[in-house]
Amino acid sequence: MRRSTAVFGVAALACALLAPTSAEAAIGDPVAAVRRLLAAQLTAKVTEEGHVSLGSRTRVVNHTAMSFQYTFKRAGSIQLGREGVVASDLGRLLRFERRDSVDILKDDAANGDPVAKSLLVQTRPHRSVGVNGRLYTTGSLYAPALPEGKTWALRGAVANGGAFTDQVVNIFEPQTLKTLLSDTYFKKFIKGMGYLDSAGQEHKDVMLYKGKITFADLYAVSPTFQALAGQEPDATFAPAFVWWWLWTDKDGKPLRFESVWDTWVTGKVHQPPRAEGSAVTDYLAWRPRITIKPPKSSLVAKVEGPANSLPEFDDAMEAIRDRRR
Repeated sequence: MRRSTAVFGVAALACALLAPTSAEAAIGDPVAAVRRLLAAQLTAKVTEEGHVSLGSRTRVVNHTAMSFQYTFKRAGSIQLGREGVVASDLGRLLRFERRDSVDILKDDAANGDPVAKSLLVQTRPHRSVGVNGRLYTTGSLYAPALPEGKTWALRGAVANGGAFTDQVVNIFEPQTLKTLLSDTYFKKFIKGMGYLDSAGQEHKDVMLYKGKITFADLYAVSPTFQALAGQEPDATFAPAFVWWWLWTDKDGKPLRFESVWDTWVTGKVHQPPRAEGSAVTDYLAWRPRITIKPPKSSLVAKVEGPANSLPEFDDAMEAIRDRRR
């Protein structure tokens, strides 16, 4: 009798630990909240920042490792339609904040490496507008390839308004978000101060979810990642993970989404050099009836690519493909 009572007590305690708190129970469903945002076709002011590290470009000089890493910042707006993100207007800027990374970049560029040359140009501001399924970009990477009087390069067709390049996860795909939330390893209502966003605004009484998903599983569920990747992840990084964090308000509306990806597969002996990256996206304000428009047609010219035949090298998948064996 004592044994069964003890077992019952342990089971009751386990149920109590797993049961959501009253505050968590009152939090709105993020998937339902995203569906409401899509139905309202709102436009969000956003900021995004993160980094990319490329193990393929590290060096050892005088027994000292020199790392290759750059940071990026994007800011502007994304526009939602009933089916997802339909447009974006985002500025983007790269920075090489590590001295060793700067030295590698300049040395590679001086030796004619096209990726290094492209990244060096991207340390000057660029702006992209994705609308009506087309992507337009203005900035130094494209300007020399444009005819006189033209300031915008038409880069061709683009999915999801061109909003997902550095950020590899699109939470405005309800099925993708539902898949993420189905396998969280942390879920907690944070009473009081939650975090400061990129504009310095305090967010209190927020819900935080944490989880992870493999590249292969993300590709299987997300049309956005399928478009970004171009093809199914190969065996070198398909089982590698993307870790993610989602902050929402009490209604379940997304406030911030962060992802961290790493191509290294634990336990695998032979694999390409490691590539890692992160992106933190803040949704600072939601506004109705704001339409993102394409550049004036008189300022646009179709181009085959950046000037001087440089690679675009402006999204996470290009960084992953750059790994050298």
